Amino acid sequence: MTLKDCTKAELLWIIDRLRNRGLYRLDTIISIALNDLEYQREQKKLDEADRLNEESARLRQQAAELLTPYEGKSILDVPADVLDHASAILEEAQTLDKKWNRLMKL
Repeated sequence: MTLKDCTKAELLWIIDRLRNRGLYRLDTIISIALNDLEYQREQKKLDEADRLNEESARLRQQAAELLTPYEGKSILDVPADVLDHASAILEEAQTLDKKWNRLMKL
């Protein structure tokens, strides 16, 4: 049997059992492991935030490129399908921004 085979309750029981046997260094080892785990969780969250941010920026750039040929012209001169497409792209970018905000708890 390995630790991977244990349930959460069993892992907690093992930790308590080792503490009760006077393995005081175990607290230090567990503390280090918990810090490492917290770092891994935060890094995973930051990686996902970066991915969302990059995708949102890519979409905004795509929408800007769609509208660039009409720069300086009246909005009435922009074909409706171009406006609709740019609007849909920007809505998708906004959805990614909301996911980013939730992830970062803003």
